[in-house]
Amino acid sequence: MATLKNSFISGVWYTGLSKYAGVFISIAVTAVLARALTPHDFGIVAIATVFIMVFSVVITEGFSPAIIQNKQLADVDLRSINSFTYLMAIVLTGLYLLAVPLIANYYENEVLGLVLRIYALSVFFSVINIVPNALLMKAKRFKFIAKRSLCVQLVLGVVSIVTVYRGAGIYALLINPVGGSILVFMVSYAANPVGWGRVRRASVAKIFSYSVFQMLYTALHIGYRNIDKLLIGKYMGTINLGYYEKSYRLMMLPLENVSSVIMPVLHPLLSEYQNNKDYLWDAYKKMIAFMSEFCFIASVALFFLARFIILLLFGDQWEPAVPVFQILSLSVCFQLMQAPMGAIFLSANAVRQLMLSTLWIFLLMTGGIVLAITLGIFLLVPVVVVIIFLLGFVIYQRSMARIFGRRSREVYWLMLPHIAYAAILFPILYGVSYVTGGDFLWQGIMVILSVLLYLSVLLYTDRMPQTHRFVIGLLKKRRRGG
Repeated sequence: MATLKNSFISGVWYTGLSKYAGVFISIAVTAVLARALTPHDFGIVAIATVFIMVFSVVITEGFSPAIIQNKQLADVDLRSINSFTYLMAIVLTGLYLLAVPLIANYYENEVLGLVLRIYALSVFFSVINIVPNALLMKAKRFKFIAKRSLCVQLVLGVVSIVTVYRGAGIYALLINPVGGSILVFMVSYAANPVGWGRVRRASVAKIFSYSVFQMLYTALHIGYRNIDKLLIGKYMGTINLGYYEKSYRLMMLPLENVSSVIMPVLHPLLSEYQNNKDYLWDAYKKMIAFMSEFCFIASVALFFLARFIILLLFGDQWEPAVPVFQILSLSVCFQLMQAPMGAIFLSANAVRQLMLSTLWIFLLMTGGIVLAITLGIFLLVPVVVVIIFLLGFVIYQRSMARIFGRRSREVYWLMLPHIAYAAILFPILYGVSYVTGGDFLWQGIMVILSVLLYLSVLLYTDRMPQTHRFVIGLLKKRRRGG
């Protein structure tokens, strides 16, 4: 366990440094673009982004974990699989371009069609990057991956800002996703060039059964996280979608980066112990104990910081997004708690159970969103999303407990004290918000100071032992120069 802990801290340090530096870059770039563009523009790109994920992320997330998990792949297998990804890229890009007119007609928006056609480049380069990127993660080259991601994001962020003020309009929003997929492929391939070979059925079969369930899971996961945006864009308009998407995206920034810090590090490490179920369950409980210490408090803090964050970053035109952000912030805790679950399922070769659990969540989310839109109540949509994310955590947890032959209450007992600490914080912040009045800037500063003081008390009284040990581990690592 000590070796895993050291490797995990090392991987999280470099990956986390990159991702959270990327968060600040993303926030800064978005803050500039949000003042130059309209909620309608962001709504159009939000719709396009969902379809891009369907065509590219499903495939990339399906094959990449399978390559990491399989320890018997020879060079001839990797060359064969790499050639296969190029064929997939050509076919998928062609199918995607054929679907563009249908999507644009469905939403009755010509600009959406142009945006989708430009996004075709992202589909192609994301798919051909599967093998080079998976091998970098399999080799645990977390430091290199971190530098690559940060440099690409910084360069393209600057380009996006320059182009929006040179009249690029909505197309400035495409520079990061499209340019990023191209640059990431170029850097990954230069660092780890993978050859091509004849597509061998035996080579592809080595990862296919694992990949099929993984792709189904990814498709369902993308579906339940994006069905709300597709239906809002169609039935409630792109302006409402712009407000919703901006709140959702801002809420997701810390969540996505926690997941993208943990998943690339945890899966390659835990896959070494895929036959040791007790080890995996203990590792999972340690992760839950650690994340419980701050995730519930984060939800409460974001609820009271909603107006401060939205108006400070995006300006007054985005005020209708504040109540949406407040409601969605209540789901942050449950989404954060799901961050290590994917890596545990994959490491335990339980991708089928992961897929089936996600299917139930997808069906619940779809039914709930359809009900909210049928009733015509816009703010009911984020309320439904929060409820389904809570149910989703329970569904995943029950499935995982069955896989390991354990009881879910082992995990719930770890969470319970920290739920109580967050419940105590809520009335404190309510009082701070009430006393500080209507000045959003002053109110936000006082809420932040109150949260920091509260966290200091919890740390001092040893109510957050896992966080304390993790921070000490990072500091020791930095002193050693690792």
